[in-house]
Formats: sequence, C-alpha cells, structure tokens
Amino acid sequence: MSRVYPFSAYDKYMSLKLDSNMWLVIVYFLHPYLLKISTFQMGRGPKSDSVSGLKNLIYPDDFGFFLAFVASIPVLLLMVAYARRKPDAAQWVRTIWGNGRNLMATAAVLSVIVVFVPFLAELSHSIPVYGWGQLAVAAGILYYLFTCKRVADTFADFPADSESDPGKA
Repeated sequence: MSRVYPFSAYDKYMSLKLDSNMWLVIVYFLHPYLLKISTFQMGRGPKSDSVSGLKNLIYPDDFGFFLAFVASIPVLLLMVAYARRKPDAAQWVRTIWGNGRNLMATAAVLSVIVVFVPFLAELSHSIPVYGWGQLAVAAGILYYLFTCKRVADTFADFPADSESDPGKA
C-alpha cells in the first residue's frame, strides 16, 4: 500500500491505524457496554435513579438492551482483531480485519433492528425519539463506511509477515 497518509497515521508496523472518526463509531457501537459499566459504577446510592433513568431513556425495555449487546458483537470481534494485528498474526485475525468494514456495517444494521424489534414484537407501544436518532446515526455511519477511502485503506492494510520483510535477510 502506498504511503499517502501522514506518518502519524501509521503504527509501528507501518500499517494504517484507525482514525478518530472510526474510534467514535466504535464507541457509539459499544455504548451498551459503556452504559452497563456505568450502571455498575454509579448505580449505588443517590445516583442510582439517574443512571437507571438514562438506561430507560435509551432502552425502554430490557429486551432491547439485550439485543443491543448482541448487535455490537461484530465490533467486539473487530476490536479483538485490532489488538492482535501484528506480523505473523493468525489467519482468523487477518480475515476478521479484512472484513472490518462489513462487520461495522453489520453492527449498524443490527443497531437499527434493535430499535424496531421491541416495537414489532409489541413489547413497546412506540419507537422512542432516541430510536429515530439511532436510525439517522446508523445511516450516517453506513455512508461513512462505504464512501471514505481511509476506511477502505485501513481495513485493507495489515502488517507484513516478518519473513517477507526485506530488512530481515
């Protein structure tokens, strides 16, 4: 891959790192886990009502909250691959990383489904305002994933194996 990005965009293996926009997308998809962690941390004492109120605002029923955890599994797989992205990595890591854009798109579609399943299953009487916002954000994420060249280049770039490194002769 030609080096068309600034030097700071590459990691120590000279592979493209995730940019700040991708990290924001990842944090967005992992918000159910962050919300659950915050309920553990701040869910004791006088703050417990405000934390449960935040959870109820975003996920009016527990079924939707559970579905949000399931919907973010593709992003968790991608984060495992990112942590193991180095020369001589296993083939499954390379496969997951190479399909990173599709995994993120799957998470975006699943996050939209999370909003509509409780309504369609008649567990909720209406779609909350947050749900419509989530639909708009997911559409924006899908647009970003498939139009940004940096995203395509990042998931196409993987550290070369050490035996194919010309400096190690």
